[in-house]
Amino acid sequence: MPTEHLSTRRRLTNRQDSSPSVDLKYNSMTTTPILGFIGHSNSGKTTLLTRVIECLTASGLNLGAVKHHHRTFSIDHEGKDSQRFTVAGARKTIITGPQQTALIEQTPAQLPLDKLAGSYLNDLDLILVEGFKQTPMPKIEVQRRELKLPLISRSDCHCDPNLIAVVSDLEQDLDVPRFRPDEIAEICGFILNYFNFQPSRRK
Repeated sequence: MPTEHLSTRRRLTNRQDSSPSVDLKYNSMTTTPILGFIGHSNSGKTTLLTRVIECLTASGLNLGAVKHHHRTFSIDHEGKDSQRFTVAGARKTIITGPQQTALIEQTPAQLPLDKLAGSYLNDLDLILVEGFKQTPMPKIEVQRRELKLPLISRSDCHCDPNLIAVVSDLEQDLDVPRFRPDEIAEICGFILNYFNFQPSRRK
């Protein structure tokens, strides 16, 4: 087994708590695997993703999360020292404290997902992404009956070959598994199995 998988397994099984861990045996990719969550606005993507992160983290996975934003945004505060560095011309500014570190980087265009994963998230077990629906990666689509909108990945004009499951409260015939929004344990079990993360119990 490659060295990186052995070290990741050791990191997971040596944690000092009693929640279940996973034994990492995902060998089909040389980089951190990525799973996208897509869906129409207000379909419940963020709510579902938050619960999935909680569940998979409890299984011992070290996760990364990426949120796709369509507009310019700011996470720094006007007048603060770090914001003044950026305004003065710093292309990268790091804010660090006892329990958190944040990097603010000025980019000429939106960074592609593979660049984000390779540059910032390559020390993790799995990256969960909200958005980036055009990016070729395994995807789970979230659908909400109340919106009365069809699936993005299964329509008359588009069939995304990267769709691996659907989370929806609408019963329908699909060529991929469908889970209800409240089936968090089943969804996480599917994800663990898809990426060949084998669950085990810490001793």
